Amino acid sequence: MRYWVRKTLALFITLLAAALLTFLAFEVIPSDAAMAKLGMDATEEEIEALREAMGLNRSLPVRYGDFLISALRGDFGNSIQYGIPVAELLHERFEVTVSLALLSFVLITGISIPLGILAARAKTKTGEGAAAFLTQLMMAVPPFFLGMLMTLFFGVILRWFTPGAYVSANENFLGFLRFMIFPAMAVAIPKIGMSVRFLQSSLKEQTQADYVRTAKSKGCKRGRVLWKHVLRNALVPVVTFLAMVMAEILAGSIVIEQVFNLSGIGRLLAVSISGRDYPVVRAIVLYTTAIVVILNYGADLICRYLDPRIREL
Repeated sequence: MRYWVRKTLALFITLLAAALLTFLAFEVIPSDAAMAKLGMDATEEEIEALREAMGLNRSLPVRYGDFLISALRGDFGNSIQYGIPVAELLHERFEVTVSLALLSFVLITGISIPLGILAARAKTKTGEGAAAFLTQLMMAVPPFFLGMLMTLFFGVILRWFTPGAYVSANENFLGFLRFMIFPAMAVAIPKIGMSVRFLQSSLKEQTQADYVRTAKSKGCKRGRVLWKHVLRNALVPVVTFLAMVMAEILAGSIVIEQVFNLSGIGRLLAVSISGRDYPVVRAIVLYTTAIVVILNYGADLICRYLDPRIREL
């Protein structure tokens, strides 16, 4: 209970600190939201009136309080480029980014865990070498290059999907899956190689631990020791890594979204930075920070459940 309370308290403190740093970072940027909205031809009186209406003349602590309350309500103001609420703009991109993240995560966990176990149980040098070569190859190929190869082979040659023609899940679920599986694979393949390496190394380390030798000396079967004890402890570093991977994907895979012409969070961030749309950039930065902190918090709780030694902390 003490561990859970401490982690939850740290979560809220980190989120508040992240919100403060995000607010201050955009306050330091030499820009004027009122001038950006009215344009260079506006008079000083018009700019000053809009600054007053937008609350830009109030003190810094007051503005931070307003920003924090608005963020908790999901109100990040209006986009300068698009002229619509930032929350509405982000909501339109969530389906793409979250779908890509979930499909990628399913592929990573569903493939890397069995492969990691097989790699760790390899008895011969040939098996270990094959596992090392496969994982190294998967990690070496960049996601954008995989995306280009998949677009060429599966999209142009085999015509399994139409490149650049994203289909919403609400319109055609099967068409949506047929399109999204390829960017998900492009994101997942390098991560699968990393996850297999992590799990293989962790499993080998755990199999040499004292508790494994004790369990075997008591007559426990090797399979039971592996599944009930070794795998559970070996998953701790893998869970931490997968939380980082999930946060990275949810933050927006900019390159993959560009390759497959997906309108996700990453692509919106790139467009907003180039267009100096600071309300959108600030909202995405805050969203990304919150995702990273919350997923790490979840990973800590899962690791505590998996490893009995953490329960004593």
